[in-house]
Amino acid sequence: MDETRRRLLKGGAGVIAAASAGCLDSLGGGAPNVGSETGGGGNTAAMASFFTLADFTRQVGGDALAVENAVPTGQHGHGWEPQSDITVDAIERDAFVYLGIEGFQRWADDVVREIEANHGDVTVIDAAENVDLSEYGEHGHDEDHEAEDGHGHDEGQDHEHADDNEDGHGEDHAGGDYDPHFWVDPVRSQQAVETIRDRLIEADGDNAGTYEENAESYIADLEELHDRFEGDLAEREHDTVVVAGHDSYGYLAERYGFEIHTPQGVSPETEASPSQIAETVELVEREGIEVILYDHFDGDTLARTVVEEADTASDVAALSPAESVTEEWEAEGLDYVGQMEEINLPALQAALGAD
Repeated sequence: MDETRRRLLKGGAGVIAAASAGCLDSLGGGAPNVGSETGGGGNTAAMASFFTLADFTRQVGGDALAVENAVPTGQHGHGWEPQSDITVDAIERDAFVYLGIEGFQRWADDVVREIEANHGDVTVIDAAENVDLSEYGEHGHDEDHEAEDGHGHDEGQDHEHADDNEDGHGEDHAGGDYDPHFWVDPVRSQQAVETIRDRLIEADGDNAGTYEENAESYIADLEELHDRFEGDLAEREHDTVVVAGHDSYGYLAERYGFEIHTPQGVSPETEASPSQIAETVELVEREGIEVILYDHFDGDTLARTVVEEADTASDVAALSPAESVTEEWEAEGLDYVGQMEEINLPALQAALGAD
């Protein structure tokens, strides 16, 4: 064991801090380190802090770059907490790709601090660096929920972590006032891919041509995805969907011009009250909504409750937050684009009456 590995495993460098960080949910905690996804077999290796960034990096790196997703299959991207050797695994790679929104994945913030302090040979890539982030509330979801959840915001604040509120919600989304889930918008995802491309070229100029070519091809795929969403959702019966779970889809709604109502608000830790469910049922009946959406990783219990209570509703459909992958989706080859095309687009078509 080399000296660096021994020092880190003894508890230095913030690796232990990850274990005490917030944001534990039903899918997190105690999972083995480093997910199973591996990209190309090149001599250069990168670790990405969750599925979406691993997929983007793999698309850019192609055969020139081996990419590992730190989060195991089936685990939610921002709910998972690593074992204490995650920093050791990260610094053994040539690059670490993460979301530079303070607190979204606190263990990743710890890893970055260690790299920047002691491992200058590892390239840190903040995929959100050039993404046009929106503040909570700019997407148009229920202002009452935001006030309850402490997501009020100050103008001009950078996307850093704000003070935690009493219910720990600041830890759950922890992007301060900014919604971190930009990747559900195929246009903003292109901005992240461009950043990954540019940083990889800076770090590994020998493969610059490969990164350029792969990124251009993938950005074209993302543009086609955007065109498909835009075209398929244009003609619709409704302009509002109900997501019976926590709302990770604000950027998607913002891009394609519909509203999201959720009885739960934006936090995965909060539960809908009876009055919030009743308000949701009234909205569903008033709008004539037939299909209620839910986040696959939250489950469909609340959605089915709304269907049972609302006279107009008859079915539920799952959305994917596109930040994680299940074994079933892996077997079906559902990467980021696949989840958006095969899960989210048909669900939204049904909910908006666009099918």
